[in-house]
Amino acid sequence: MIDARTLPRAYAAPGLVMRDDAGVLADVMMDPVQVAVWDRRSPIDQQLVQQACRKKLAAKSWLDVKDLAGSIERSLPGEDFAPLREDLMLLAGMMACLFGVSGVGVRVTALEKPMCPRFHVDRIPVRLLCTYGGPGSQWLPAPSVPAGLLVPGVEQEGRFAADSVQQLSAGQVALFKGDTWRDNPGSGVVHRSPPVSPGQQRLLVTLDI
Repeated sequence: MIDARTLPRAYAAPGLVMRDDAGVLADVMMDPVQVAVWDRRSPIDQQLVQQACRKKLAAKSWLDVKDLAGSIERSLPGEDFAPLREDLMLLAGMMACLFGVSGVGVRVTALEKPMCPRFHVDRIPVRLLCTYGGPGSQWLPAPSVPAGLLVPGVEQEGRFAADSVQQLSAGQVALFKGDTWRDNPGSGVVHRSPPVSPGQQRLLVTLDI
């Protein structure tokens, strides 16, 4: 794990670390890191993404680490979704190992419009996000978040610099610290669902502890 005092210049934005190996996710444990991204290509082909969207796939459940395969099978049955279950096994197992938890909350959602179009902060310790197809989630580095942006009812557009918005790509796996991360009150990652063009499809998975 990289020492917090020697964060490399390759960090593309304040609070971000991104590499093409899964071990980068452990860097989220460092205080300066708010977003850790495993840079990979999507393991799910677009045909499966389109099928999930046609079926309006929506699953939400708790995955018990002691019965991970069974929990995922019950949450996402059907032979067609076997590749998705396989990747969920990988990601949920990584989350459980990294954070030492007995289970994780999972949500799988096929989307044709933004789910959370306003910038917001999650009231959880940490969330894993992976968009298998379509545009990925957007977030703002802490120095780019203007005062009052998250006040309910406030018009957000025009209050932040457009070129400060960071966006995940399809297949990338990201860990976002939330508001209840240890020693992180009030400092969770400010993020939102990306704008979606008419007819554009997304398949999103989130895992929470």
